[in-house]
Amino acid sequence: MPSPRIVWITGASSGIGRSLVEIFVQHGDTVAASARRIVLLEALQKDLSSAPGTCRLFPCDVGEESQVATVGEAILKEFGAVDFLVNCAGVTSFKSFLGTTTQEFDEVVRTNLRGLFLTTKAVLPDMIERGNGVVMNILSYAGKVTYTGSSAYAAAKSGAEAMMDVVRAETRDKGIKIVNVSPGAVLTPIWHDKQRERYGHLMMKPVEVAKLLYEISLQPASMMIEDIIIRPQIGDLKV
Repeated sequence: MPSPRIVWITGASSGIGRSLVEIFVQHGDTVAASARRIVLLEALQKDLSSAPGTCRLFPCDVGEESQVATVGEAILKEFGAVDFLVNCAGVTSFKSFLGTTTQEFDEVVRTNLRGLFLTTKAVLPDMIERGNGVVMNILSYAGKVTYTGSSAYAAAKSGAEAMMDVVRAETRDKGIKIVNVSPGAVLTPIWHDKQRERYGHLMMKPVEVAKLLYEISLQPASMMIEDIIIRPQIGDLKV
């Protein structure tokens, strides 16, 4: 993997995505940071203005096919390649199955599953042509166990995992690494304020997760770290 690397990170405006942008840029990489909230992206870029690497902004709604195609083409045109894609964009709705509207279901699947499909397709052909590249998918432990109030989210995340397992099998002989990451509870804005206030001290911190994932990003060419589960020390949080 070349250094500095070209890294495209979605969901970059907050949480794990933001922390990942920070750590890659602090280590000298060039990061294409994508999210829908442009103001937060601009604040992130300003915070990293004196860092060793570079943060470039590519606002994008990952569920919108035309936007993903345009942004993917722009990144490839500007930098020549994407060495490392991090699919981190995610949304959820903490509602029961019967309480979840069709609109809420569609939005959760649109971002967490369709978005991952679109961004990966935008960079994978070039990675295959070059014979190397990494796609890291920030999934969720909710896709592996049963949490009430998360049916749409669990369906989208477990579907994304299954899809990327297939992509791994289809591309591993072409030099591509597919890394699926399933974190437990992380202290990010995806949780309600009351949940963060009550349980935040038990949750993992985004910067802690990002540091671990950065180290995993340095895996040698001879190795593929396929599946990672990261959980709070206390285990499941009943929130």
